[in-house]
Amino acid sequence: MNNTLLNKVTSQVARRPVLLIIIPWLVYAAYLILLAAPKYESVSQIVVKSSDGSSSFDPSAMFMSSVSGVTGSNDSQLVVSFIQSADMLHYLDEKIAIREHYTSNLGDVFSRLPDNHSEEDLLAYYQDNTQVIIDSTSSIIELSVRAFEPSYAQLINQTIVSRAEWFINEISNNLAKSRLSFAQREHDIVQQKLQDSKLALLNFQSKYNVLDPNAEGAAFQQIAFSLEATLAQKEAELGTMQSIMSETASQVIAIKRQIRAIKDQIDSQKNKINDADGDGESLSINQLMAQYSNLRVQMELSLQAYSASLMTLENARVETYEQIRHLVTIESPRLPDEAKYPKTTYNLVLLGVFLIMALVAGRIVIATIKEL
Repeated sequence: MNNTLLNKVTSQVARRPVLLIIIPWLVYAAYLILLAAPKYESVSQIVVKSSDGSSSFDPSAMFMSSVSGVTGSNDSQLVVSFIQSADMLHYLDEKIAIREHYTSNLGDVFSRLPDNHSEEDLLAYYQDNTQVIIDSTSSIIELSVRAFEPSYAQLINQTIVSRAEWFINEISNNLAKSRLSFAQREHDIVQQKLQDSKLALLNFQSKYNVLDPNAEGAAFQQIAFSLEATLAQKEAELGTMQSIMSETASQVIAIKRQIRAIKDQIDSQKNKINDADGDGESLSINQLMAQYSNLRVQMELSLQAYSASLMTLENARVETYEQIRHLVTIESPRLPDEAKYPKTTYNLVLLGVFLIMALVAGRIVIATIKEL
């Protein structure tokens, strides 16, 4: 009986090729109208924005503002990749049991996810029902989610937006913390070097009981110069007296004593400037000045490094604030009023056009073969 029916259908199709179009079209129409489970689509719009602000410390901020569009596009691509990732799917499964919805009886046998699916099948099914489009001009992300229930489609969309916002905040905060921590560590090292150089200078002053060896050295030299001038004056007086008095004259003897005292005083001052006491603990003024100058140079260099490091730290804080990203919801996930899928009219028209083209192409091929 089955063979007889098949033969009748075959003969009818052979006499009426148009049945090759009508029969599949009717079968598909019956499926769409009678069996196909409706799918509802929830739509939302989001965009990644950076914190507003300008840096008065870094001139490169003007250049960075000119390429903000490229940065925004990269951020949007990052969000899209995360939404379509397996991590997002696993989160949705844990949070709202999306796997159970995909395999539930709300969907028909052709549209729902099979029970014996693999993880790859689940991810592919999720990606097929989650569409993410980026506007190339504004970098606005349009998220469309399909589900068998309108409220559940909205729930999926809301959960995705919430998780994407957490993702952007987490990345932005981690990068900010990492950058600031590095800048702060470098600044702490420079600050410690400055404290060490200050402490070394204070220990030096305390050890040798000197405030500024340079000032003291200049004072000793001034005293020595004054004594040498006085010595020259006394020696001139001595020469004058010796020309008119004998060597035994009391005035000549007195001025010679003064000259010897002045010379001893000059030698004492020079010893203080040039020679140490020889006990290994005290230093000459020259040695004190040399060590003091080295310590001052080290402290000045440390102070300059500290000022530069402080400026760098402030730059890092400003730049980090400017680069913090936020996910802004432009349009909240909508609750769909009616099923958007399947598109019955569109699908039937498309199938009809395809079948007609296939029939025409087939008849052309058959006619060509017969002519050969």
